Amino acid sequence: MAADVGAGHATGGSAAGVPSSSPCPTYKRNLLAELNLMLSSPYYMLNIMLTSLYVVLREHYRHKPIRQGILFLGEVTDFESWERYVAFLCGCYAAFRFIKARSRLQGLTALLDFSQLFVAIMAMVCSPVLLAYLVIAYGLVYLLFPQPIYPLNDVLDPLTPDQLAEDVKKPGTDVTWVVLYYAPWHSACRYMAPDIADLAGRYGTDKLKFAMLDIGEYSKSAAKLGIDLSPVSQQLPTIALYEKGEEVTRVPQKKGNGALYAAGYKAKDVVRVMELDMRFTRAMQKNGEKKVQ
Repeated sequence: MAADVGAGHATGGSAAGVPSSSPCPTYKRNLLAELNLMLSSPYYMLNIMLTSLYVVLREHYRHKPIRQGILFLGEVTDFESWERYVAFLCGCYAAFRFIKARSRLQGLTALLDFSQLFVAIMAMVCSPVLLAYLVIAYGLVYLLFPQPIYPLNDVLDPLTPDQLAEDVKKPGTDVTWVVLYYAPWHSACRYMAPDIADLAGRYGTDKLKFAMLDIGEYSKSAAKLGIDLSPVSQQLPTIALYEKGEEVTRVPQKKGNGALYAAGYKAKDVVRVMELDMRFTRAMQKNGEKKVQ
């Protein structure tokens, strides 16, 4: 996994893979990183295996009449008509969720979720008992194998509140910091993690560092930062930019009325709001000047 996440990068987000003479980021994560996470995780693999059992279900029931009248399709009594109808509905919703997803991992997970929904509806159509078994199986996977979070330690420096105060908020420091405030149990944090790792890999240098603080563990820090830690919080994950020890901006930002600006943001919004292209170029120029001296 480390090879996929931060190939050519030193721990802490330094862009070792970017030539010092190049003014633009060259590192780019690809789809294989998310697929590797999914295929190496018991949570995703077991869910995929359970969903693939639909092949067995279909072979057993496709020639049998559907006897129970369900919803407004009580007159539909053959398996393949139900299959086409449910596949069309789930496919449309899955495509919409994939397009609107904040990250690629969230999009892929949405496809898996709607595949599971499709299998569950077809199981209900065929046999309520079969649906009950399927729900129990999915529930056991959810309880025994928690959904994993992308390994951010490969490209972001882990911080404690003391380190945040001593290093990031050090008055007059010449290092610009981009700090991720997250909670591992929050779904948006899990889905955004690969994209944040990508940003750290693309833009991290000695003068532009990326770090993370688990405010799920350090809840007092969340209160000081004004970040809501509820499971439905739209403030997670929060990414803050610090220059000379002072916070310059953060995403999502708060408006005057307390509402959130850029809630549901994507990685490109972070690049735009924090002007990471400009800051990366400036950091590389500083590194070049330091080497000349």
